[in-house]
Amino acid sequence: MTTDDKIKKWLAGELSDAEKKAFESTDEYAKLRRLLGALNNFKAPEYDAEGEYSKLSEKVLHQTKTVSIYRRISPLLKVAAIVIVTLAVGYFAFNQFNARENSQEWIASQEEIMLPDSSVVFLNADSRIRFSQSKWDKERSVELMGEAYFEVKKGSTFNVSSPQGTVSVLGTEFGITDRSGYYQVTCYSGRVQVITAQSTRELTPNSVFRLMNNREEQFQGASKTTPDWLHGESSFTSVPLYLVFEELERQYKVNVESNDIELDQLFTGSFSHTDLPLAMEAITIPVNIDYQIKENKVILLLESE
Repeated sequence: MTTDDKIKKWLAGELSDAEKKAFESTDEYAKLRRLLGALNNFKAPEYDAEGEYSKLSEKVLHQTKTVSIYRRISPLLKVAAIVIVTLAVGYFAFNQFNARENSQEWIASQEEIMLPDSSVVFLNADSRIRFSQSKWDKERSVELMGEAYFEVKKGSTFNVSSPQGTVSVLGTEFGITDRSGYYQVTCYSGRVQVITAQSTRELTPNSVFRLMNNREEQFQGASKTTPDWLHGESSFTSVPLYLVFEELERQYKVNVESNDIELDQLFTGSFSHTDLPLAMEAITIPVNIDYQIKENKVILLLESE
């Protein structure tokens, strides 16, 4: 099967699971994803097809002498119009795609982002990255704000810089969280080097490095292959409660009012991204806090109130 045939079948959803998996690991698939992303962001100018076709038909009818000739010309005109519009859209999309390829704008999304070497980045809520397409062959470097999971293709050194540290790898899978006052790197496979202002650490699979309120720690985490937030759940191990509620705000787009409740106490647990009341139960029951939900606001209360 040629590459063109594979692309056609992939677009039509006709590949088997094995064929789809094999195709999605190729460079052609990576290029296709980036091109489709550019096309999705492209908005063609509004065009009154019916009006223009009506004008064109009147002109053709005026110039032709018989209905039979018009009937022969009309389908050709329709095909020509389709070709012209397709070429125009392709031209503008290609120009926009090239412009995006060479830009260094921040990309914010909770969808997967394909990098130039087919490495993949998954962004959590309220997170973004940026990189240079034109310099990628010389330097695989990404800037991160927020939280992301990386699946890095083997090759030259791959660097992820964020406000509180830099992670360097050759080819591996890892997650980074860089929020205000909180920095965590989790290695899921391979080896990861973490560089902060205080030290340099090396992580092996399932090990975690954390920098919280200027205090460093490294420990062995649970045996997992990806972060829980990729599967609709946020999980925490001995983190201050205020960080948990900050993540709840990001996931549910709500505001949390604490009413002077002590939120520095440590929390270990998780909450779902799909059910706010259930998420609040999972957080508040272990720490003896009550709550009220009012539209896009969550009010925390002491249980005795």
